[in-house]
Amino acid sequence: MNKKLALAVILGVATIGAAAYAKGPKGDFSRFDKDGDGKVAISELDARHKEFLANADKDGDGYVTKDEMDALHEDRMAEHQARRFPDANNDGVVDRREFEDAAREKFNKLDANGDGLISKAEMDAQRGHHRRGHE
Repeated sequence: MNKKLALAVILGVATIGAAAYAKGPKGDFSRFDKDGDGKVAISELDARHKEFLANADKDGDGYVTKDEMDALHEDRMAEHQARRFPDANNDGVVDRREFEDAAREKFNKLDANGDGLISKAEMDAQRGHHRRGHE
């Protein structure tokens, strides 16, 4: 029974994460592009957004173009899809072991203090982490 509850919690958290990713950075690009030149100057952003967008600046010029932002969005969507469909051996199906390994990894990530239990505080901390745009 406890394993079923743990899996239900993990699947619930995955659903919450999917909703957060649905918004995605692709739709938010224009709000960062203040002068409409098709680039975002990383130096003009607050610390949270600097960290996020610095990952998108592939050529290291201090700006993020729409193409770089789109590429970051695609990478994040691929990572999200891999979490939703954890086909580790890429055979087109998820077997029990792949599913359980992915669930165990997610559980361990939520169980911040490593006590084998997920407290409400740990769950809330993870939700806050997703709201801030981090993984």
